Amino acid sequence: MERADFWRLVEGARVEAGSDTERVAQVLLRRLRDLSPAEIEQFQELWEQAQDKLYCWPIHDAATLLLGPLDDDALFAVQDWIVSHGRRTMQRVQEDPDSLVDLVRDRHNARIDWFCGLAMEAHIAATGRPFDVDRPDGPDEPAGTPVEMTDEASVRQQFPRLTAYLDDNPWIERPWGQAAD
Repeated sequence: MERADFWRLVEGARVEAGSDTERVAQVLLRRLRDLSPAEIEQFQELWEQAQDKLYCWPIHDAATLLLGPLDDDALFAVQDWIVSHGRRTMQRVQEDPDSLVDLVRDRHNARIDWFCGLAMEAHIAATGRPFDVDRPDGPDEPAGTPVEMTDEASVRQQFPRLTAYLDDNPWIERPWGQAAD
């Protein structure tokens, strides 16, 4: 499977399902089941490569502003969520993590693990067995340098659109309002 084919599958599922992220996962699973076992494994490899590109501090920090504190599991779900919105959205978030605010209408789906295991489920449906997971682990730590999230001025400078969103939604917890331990 070529990278362009991967993105056609992801973006086609998003087009068919629209803004319903749970349905995007269902459509994607249905489409994966139509692929050969080798293509399903290649899809999974390309999905993980896309996730790895999103594993960096600026995106982690932007997601924390939009969604609140994230543990590793929630961060992986957020990466999946971003990938599920397609190549252009992913590239925009990579280039400008502050643009994550553009996905605010779907923020309720960001922490839900809709996409983990889809390729494995499709592979089991096709072959009756899981595929071998022999891929090297991704990076241990996010790339780049984190913003000091308790420094409001730094956060506002780095993420002006996300902080404006916070200003408009006072119910969302601000990281700079948290007491240091």
